[in-house]
Amino acid sequence: MKQVYHWQKRAFLLLSVSVIVILVGAGWLLHPWWVITNSPLVSQLTISSPRFSGSSGQESRFKDLRLIGGFTVGTPAEVAEAAALGMRVVFEYGNPPSPESELGQALQAAHMQVIDGYISSYLQYYECHRTKTVKPPPPGAHPYCGRDSVPIPSEEALLQLVRRHLEETRSNPLILGYWVLDDWVLWDPGSARELLIKFHDLIQQYTPQRPAICGFGASPPSGFDTGWHDAVAANFTPEGCDMIGLYIFTVLQAKEDASASRYDWSMRSTLNAMFASLQKRGWNYTQTPLIGIAQAFGGPSTRPGLSWPLPSTADIVQQSQSFCQHGATGIAYYGWDANLYSPQTQTPANNRAIQEGIRQGIAACQHIWSTAEQGTPQAMD
Repeated sequence: MKQVYHWQKRAFLLLSVSVIVILVGAGWLLHPWWVITNSPLVSQLTISSPRFSGSSGQESRFKDLRLIGGFTVGTPAEVAEAAALGMRVVFEYGNPPSPESELGQALQAAHMQVIDGYISSYLQYYECHRTKTVKPPPPGAHPYCGRDSVPIPSEEALLQLVRRHLEETRSNPLILGYWVLDDWVLWDPGSARELLIKFHDLIQQYTPQRPAICGFGASPPSGFDTGWHDAVAANFTPEGCDMIGLYIFTVLQAKEDASASRYDWSMRSTLNAMFASLQKRGWNYTQTPLIGIAQAFGGPSTRPGLSWPLPSTADIVQQSQSFCQHGATGIAYYGWDANLYSPQTQTPANNRAIQEGIRQGIAACQHIWSTAEQGTPQAMD
């Protein structure tokens, strides 16, 4: 899902990686291998999912965290737009804003917080280097990344970067949690699993009050295609993921074929397939809550002749509602910015139908959560 890599962020990351590689190399020569509690987002509501009620085991301490957010909200103007739509958190892949920064001040004025995606960015660069060296794509497969712009050559270097990031941001009051996993290649299934556990251990060491959120992606179903690959779930581990985010978007396609009407925005078959894959790898709804991430973009991309199908207001509402009927305790929307967006791409910043879909989608989820808290079963659409 992550598509935003500005050159300034790459330059900063490259410098950071270079320093860490030097430190790790020196350490190898000398030694063997080397604020949710008070957040306004924590409500007193509880939810009993009609699909997962009766699950055994200890409930997650994050089950009442109502994350209503937007991805790649990167300017004060976009913060104001997101807040007006009812959002309370922003998901950012770059270095999180400080409270003193212009963006940080805008977030505070809007009473919003940040899900910090920097760890997932580090992991993406690590996997990019890995697929350029030890795990190349099989014949006919598309590469995971265009170029190895920020090479992270070892697990030790990656963990050093994550540790330093947690040390530097542990006292930042804007950070509510961490987005630690994003897109992954099908030919390298499960290779991030142990790393996610190590990330989680570090998060517990520095900021145990913040959840680690793992993302898993699919496409909405079309015809007999569920849009999901079981291998994507191989990275899931309850020891590494406090919450999961399921993002379900259409893929780029020929402009003449890019019709949202071809898709089932209730996502029934996709969600059922995703749930089955995750459950057989240890996912339990009550222990690892779910965030639904809906598509709030569409139209022409920067790639000639290729577009994303543009969901209507009704499509966005149906997708949001279905996520929450299937047990999501949070809802988010992607997104304001991406590196494949063209000036003609439709987003929450420039399309009123998308904006209205977000407003109505949030309202639908809040109604579902309120009804579930009162103990009234929800009927599936």
